[in-house]
Amino acid sequence: MEGNALEAPLFRREFAIEGDLAAAKLVICGLGYYEAFINGKRVGDHVLDPAQTDYEERIFYVTHEVADLLHPGLNVIGVVLGNGWFNQNQVWAKGGLPYGQPRLRAEVHLQFRDGRTTILGTDPSWRCAPGPVTANNVYAGERYDARLKQTGWNVPGFVAAGWKGAGLAPVPGGRLEEQRIPPIRRIEEITPKSIMAIEDDRFIVDMGQNFSGWARIRVTGPRGTNIRMRFGETLSEQGRLDTASTGVKHTHVEQVDTYICEGKGEETWEPGFTYHGFRYMEIAGWPGIPDTSQITGVVVHTDLPEAGKFTCSDSRLNRLHEMALWTHRSNIHGIPEDCPARERCGWLGDANLVAEFSFWNYNGKSFWEKYLDDIETTRKLNGGLPCNIAPGKRTCGTANPDWAAVLIMLPWYLYLHYGDGTVFRRHWEGMRHLMEHFIATSEDGILEGGFGDWFDPGGESCCTHTPPTLTTTIWFYACAQVMGKAARVIGESQQATGYEEGALRIKDAFNKQFLDTSFVSYGSQTANAMALHFGLVPDGLEKGVVDALLKDIRDRDFHLNTGIMGIRVIFEVLTEHGHGEVALKLMHQNTYPSFGDWIRRGATTLWEYWGEPLHDQQRGARSLNHPMMGGYDNWFFNTLGGIRPDPEHPGFEKFFLRPRPIPGLDWVECRHHSPHGEIVSNWNKADKRFNWSIEIPAGTRATVEWPYTGKVAELGEGKHQLSDPIPAPADGRMGPD
Repeated sequence: MEGNALEAPLFRREFAIEGDLAAAKLVICGLGYYEAFINGKRVGDHVLDPAQTDYEERIFYVTHEVADLLHPGLNVIGVVLGNGWFNQNQVWAKGGLPYGQPRLRAEVHLQFRDGRTTILGTDPSWRCAPGPVTANNVYAGERYDARLKQTGWNVPGFVAAGWKGAGLAPVPGGRLEEQRIPPIRRIEEITPKSIMAIEDDRFIVDMGQNFSGWARIRVTGPRGTNIRMRFGETLSEQGRLDTASTGVKHTHVEQVDTYICEGKGEETWEPGFTYHGFRYMEIAGWPGIPDTSQITGVVVHTDLPEAGKFTCSDSRLNRLHEMALWTHRSNIHGIPEDCPARERCGWLGDANLVAEFSFWNYNGKSFWEKYLDDIETTRKLNGGLPCNIAPGKRTCGTANPDWAAVLIMLPWYLYLHYGDGTVFRRHWEGMRHLMEHFIATSEDGILEGGFGDWFDPGGESCCTHTPPTLTTTIWFYACAQVMGKAARVIGESQQATGYEEGALRIKDAFNKQFLDTSFVSYGSQTANAMALHFGLVPDGLEKGVVDALLKDIRDRDFHLNTGIMGIRVIFEVLTEHGHGEVALKLMHQNTYPSFGDWIRRGATTLWEYWGEPLHDQQRGARSLNHPMMGGYDNWFFNTLGGIRPDPEHPGFEKFFLRPRPIPGLDWVECRHHSPHGEIVSNWNKADKRFNWSIEIPAGTRATVEWPYTGKVAELGEGKHQLSDPIPAPADGRMGPD
C-alpha cells in the first residue's frame, strides 16, 4: 500500500478475534520507516525501522510478538509511514534518489488454542488518511502539526469518516529478508547543560555532547503556536547556531524540526522519522522561556550490545576513548555512517578503519555482516565492483581501490574476532573479483587510484604528506595476504599459493619504489608506521624505519602528521617497538594538529579533519562527528591491555595476552567479551613490580607474555594473578617499556 510523498500517512484496519488466542505476531515491512500500533499501544521499541538497504535488491521485514496487545472482539492495527531512505527526495540529486512513495506490507498471524490459524494481510480493506506529520525527511527534519491529530485513530470504535481505501502499490523489486541486526532504539537521554536567550523569542540549548538523535519537548502553549528547532554542532563567535558543519553547502537543507501546538494543556513530542547530528539547538517560537526540564536530548542509534571496556590512570586516554565511542555510536543507524548530519553515508574506506575498534567495544557481528551484504548488493548494481558508498543510490561511483579494500579486509576482521570462516565462502566471489581487478589495474606490483591518508594535517588537499599510491599499494599487499589466508580456510590451497606469492611480489615492488635506503624511510609518519604495521619493511631494516618515524615526530615537536590511515596504526607501532612514551606524548599534545587542540576547541566527538580553516573555506565546513579518525582506539585493547586474537585459532578460541605498559601509565583495566566469554587483562605498577590480573574464558587458552622479563606461558581457563619485576630506568627513560 502506498502513501503520500511528503506527509506521513496513517493506515488502519479493524479485525475481530473470536476464540482463545494462543499466540500472535505482526510481520511488517514499512518503507521507508514505520511506526505500528495495536489497539492504541505502540508495537515494540524500535525506531527508524527497518534498516536501510538497496531496496531494489533486498528489503527487511521485522517480526513482533503482539499477543499481549490483542483481546477478544474488535481490534485495530494502525501504521504510520515515514519517507526514510526509501523516499529520500530532498538531498543529493533529488530526482534520482527516491525509490517511490512510502509503502506498507504487513501481516498479523493469529494462532488459536483450538488449532486454527489466521493471517490478516495488507489488502483493500485497509483505510488511510493524512496525519499530523505533514513533512519528513532524514536530512531536513520533521514537521508535526498537533492540530491535525486524529485522536483514537488506532483504537476500536473510531469513526473513520473521510478515510479512503488504501491503494495497492507495486513491490519495490527486492527480495524480502528478515531483519537480523539489532534495531535502532532510543538508547539514553541527555539533560541540557544550559539554555541561553539570544533574542526575545530565540534560545540556544547546549546539550554538552555532540551525538545523534533528536530532542523531546514538553510545552504548554496556545493553539497554533509554531515552535521551530534548528540543530547544529557548533556556535558562531557571537553565540549563534552555526549549521555550516552539518553540510548545508552541499545538502542545501538544515536540520529543522517544527512542532505546532494543539493548545490543550501540556504537550509532549519527539520526531519519529528523522534524526540529527548535533550538540546545540536553536529554539524559536517557544511560549515563554524554556527550562532544562522541558527539553531532553534523546540518543538514538543501532543498539549494539557492549563487548568491551577500557579505563586507565591517564584521564586524557580515558577521554579520547569516550570520544571515540560517542563518535562511533553517533554513526550506526543500520549502516556504519561517516557522519550523522551532512552525509549519513556508508563510505567503504571509513568502515575499513572503524570496524576493528567497533569489534573491541561492541558485539557487531550481525551488523557488520549486514554491511558486507550491502557492499555485495551495491556491487551487483555496479557491474561487479564495489561503489565508494554502500548501500543506497548515492554511490559516488566505483570505489577507489583503498576504499574497495574493505570487501576483502572486513571478512578477515570478522573471522579473527568471531571465528566464523563461512564469511569467506559467502563473499568469495566478490573478494576474488575485486582482487583480480586490483591485479589487472596494477603496474609491476604498484596500485594507484586511491584516496590516500585522508585529511592529514595542513596542505591544500585532503592528502598532502603521503602519496596515495603508497598507501593504496599497502592495502593491495594486505588484501593479497588476506586472500591467501582466506583461501586456505575454505580449502582453496592452489589459489592461496598464488595470492601468497603475489603478496611477496607486491612487497618487493613497494620497497623498490618507496623505500629510501639512504634514510631508511618511506617518507612520512603514515608511510613508516603503515609499512611497519603491515610487515612490509625488509628484515633488518625495522630499527632504521622506526628511527625515521621517531625523527619525524621529534622534528615536528611531537605532533602527529597523519590522516585516517596513519592514526590507525602509529600508536601500536611506536609502543610495540619500545617507544610507548612517545605515543603517550602524542596523545597529550595540546597544540595543532592534535587531539588536545580538538578538545581545547570544544570537541566531544572526533572531527573529520584536524581543524584547518583552509579546508572549511575551500569545501565547506567539515564534520565534527566523524569516526574514521578513531582507529587509535584499537591501541587501548590490543596493546595497552594486550588482548590479541590468534589467526590460527580465530574467535578467541586461543588468543594472546601481551600488554605493553608504558612510562607515565600507572594502571590499565581492560576487558573484552569474546564469543567464548569475557577476557580480562588488568594491570598496575606498584612497589617496582608489574601486577597483572587476567581472566581466561572457559574452554579457551591464552599465550601469555610477561612484559618485562619476556617470559611466555600457555594458560588455561580461569583467573590468574601474575607479576613481573620492573627493571630500573635506563637511557633517561622511565623504564625499558
